[in-house]
Amino acid sequence: MNLAFLSPSWLNVARLGVVILTALLGWITYRSHLLLKEYRPDVNLLLSFPEIIVRLLLVAVCLGLAWLSGLPSAELGLIFRNPLQTLAAGLGIGLVLVVVMNLVTNWCISRFGRHIYSPLVIQNVLPRRPIEWVLAVFALLPAVLMEELLFRSLWLGSFNQMMPWWLLTIGTSIIFGLMHQPQGQLGMILAGGINIFFCILFVWSGQMLLPLTAHYIANLFQLIVAYHQRDWLENY
Repeated sequence: MNLAFLSPSWLNVARLGVVILTALLGWITYRSHLLLKEYRPDVNLLLSFPEIIVRLLLVAVCLGLAWLSGLPSAELGLIFRNPLQTLAAGLGIGLVLVVVMNLVTNWCISRFGRHIYSPLVIQNVLPRRPIEWVLAVFALLPAVLMEELLFRSLWLGSFNQMMPWWLLTIGTSIIFGLMHQPQGQLGMILAGGINIFFCILFVWSGQMLLPLTAHYIANLFQLIVAYHQRDWLENY
């Protein structure tokens, strides 16, 4: 993936593309936040075919920007070292993360009140029938993959020569948190903190597979926990 014939200017073009894509996603999530306040969609947003197509296109755009940058695969974390061991570690980390997030969420709601959290997003992506659970397992992957490609591979990998990784981590965590505005203040804070954790995993492991697996498992089991708390969510 190290394209030596590309001039350094292509890296700057890719960086500009990353900034534009991030701004676009930020605008989309803000508009979604306003929309969810007004009405509840009739379809599951996670399983909506147009939504899935858009996520796949965004994954393709991220991969295209990675290629355009001309950076080595290792610098972007797009390598696989000990994949089975990494997948197992990601599974364990993701499960622990779910437990921690739920404990923190429940404590914060009981301590500060229900106004700090909005269940609108989870209500609109929660599977209701067995077949929807099968589809959700696959539909989650492009959503998580797009976020990991953008916030780990592209931001940390493409901009690491311009600023230290910890500064990139803080900046992307603020952006990632704001993009979870539909989940309320608590959702934004938790998302920002989780982004910091995933960035540390990425830098420590040198590959995207570890945070990708942990991210996917955490999101999947969040849905499972929410399904068993659906009555509480409906009456929130």
